[in-house]
Amino acid sequence: MRSLKLLSIAIVSGVMLLSGCEKIKDFGDTNVNPNATTIPNTAALLTNVLSGIGGRASQQNPGFYCQYFSETQYPTVSLYNLPQFDFDGVYAGPLYDLQNLILHCQNPETVIQASLNGSPKNQVGIARIIKCYYFWTITDAWGDIPYSEALNADPFTLTFTTRFPKYDTQEEVYKGLIAELANVVDDFEEGETVKGDIIYNGNIGQWKKLANSLRLLMALRLSKKYPSVGEYSAEQCKLALSHPAGVIENNADNFKVIYPGGSFKNPWFGTYESRNDVGESLPFVEFLEDLNDPRQALNVYGSSNNGVPYGRDRASFMNAWFANNSTTYAKVLGGDYREEKSPVNIVHAAAVFFARAEAKERRWTNILNEPDAADLYLQGITASFDQWGISSALNGYLSNPNIAYGTDNLKKIATQRFIALYPDGLQGWCEWRRTDVPQLTRAQNAINVTKAIPRRFVYGVNDYTTNRDNVTAAAAAIPLPEPTPAGAAAGDTQDGRVWWDR
Repeated sequence: MRSLKLLSIAIVSGVMLLSGCEKIKDFGDTNVNPNATTIPNTAALLTNVLSGIGGRASQQNPGFYCQYFSETQYPTVSLYNLPQFDFDGVYAGPLYDLQNLILHCQNPETVIQASLNGSPKNQVGIARIIKCYYFWTITDAWGDIPYSEALNADPFTLTFTTRFPKYDTQEEVYKGLIAELANVVDDFEEGETVKGDIIYNGNIGQWKKLANSLRLLMALRLSKKYPSVGEYSAEQCKLALSHPAGVIENNADNFKVIYPGGSFKNPWFGTYESRNDVGESLPFVEFLEDLNDPRQALNVYGSSNNGVPYGRDRASFMNAWFANNSTTYAKVLGGDYREEKSPVNIVHAAAVFFARAEAKERRWTNILNEPDAADLYLQGITASFDQWGISSALNGYLSNPNIAYGTDNLKKIATQRFIALYPDGLQGWCEWRRTDVPQLTRAQNAINVTKAIPRRFVYGVNDYTTNRDNVTAAAAAIPLPEPTPAGAAAGDTQDGRVWWDR
């Protein structure tokens, strides 16, 4: 893992970390001081991380597994080839930059320079929340990961101190992240803003809402492990929802990146600038059409209703199909929704409302002054339609008996959340693994031994090269999946289940 090999490098080599600041100016003034080039500009570090975070909510590989997307000419991922990916780039990139920001806001010799960008304490608070989001996306894909030792550093010497960090269990990671979010929300200084914040423009109240919302979503994801009233998940949901700072309640609160265009484009716009090998899947199109969902009918979720067949091989099927459909297949998102400057919503009101609805339906939050589950469910659907600018289509949709609240409510909540999370492939894959909603049919031409949809990413080659002992120990701890597909094995396999999925 490249990040772990570089952990002994002193952070004061700030020139390298500032090399991208000219591009970041597209997002606004980052207050670069030409007389302080040896000290990283904390506003520039923050902007740099935030400018790339939309890519975490636009991941394609997990979107193939939950069948949001299909591959066109070159199907491999959707046929379940080995999902062996490296996460070292996230550690060496945004996580490294965030920890660098924190160190320079805490070091006595650099804090004065950092304070030119606003309250050091609030800069640290924002960085801690974003770190939690990044770690969340990593552990949900791989399971056990380097966490407690991964970014250990000495704020007085400005150096990282652990070269070969252990892999924490996913249980330890999750509970560590939830505890971190619980603490950070109370550590901000009121009325003190920061520079470099291209998401909330330094509005600390919005960052607090995000922290509580992430805590709620993380707690709910553990529902398989802690399903009952009074257990860990229920208690953490209640604590997140009862915090006075609140949670995301409308689309104005959404954690989203609004792209300026030019060097910083919407990821889906960038995809179709040079590629034609991914589209909205036929199973997802048909799923939406069965519900008469206007997000499909109005070409919000796809550029057409000609969904791309899923799980078919290239030679016998996809080459001929693409030759006949290359100009009409459904690209991911309609053209008006994936323009160069289109936003990417990362944590949004719809997801938070559906989480609240599920917690209420499970009776986890009955002691709180929460609306009825049916009201929260309705607000979730409403927020999603509003997010996409199609509120006028809402009434007809809600009259559908397959949508209306009343029976099989947990399934209906899960269904609407799965739809609302599109096109965030990682979140869709996570929620499918947690709830088994919707029911998915495996790829017809799957090439893996078990033919089963992958449940996790396999640790990357770099992990085994640079941190072999620790990744080997983590791999050995992954049990045989239950239920066990024919041909499945314990250890570091794509059939293994992350801790919360067992």
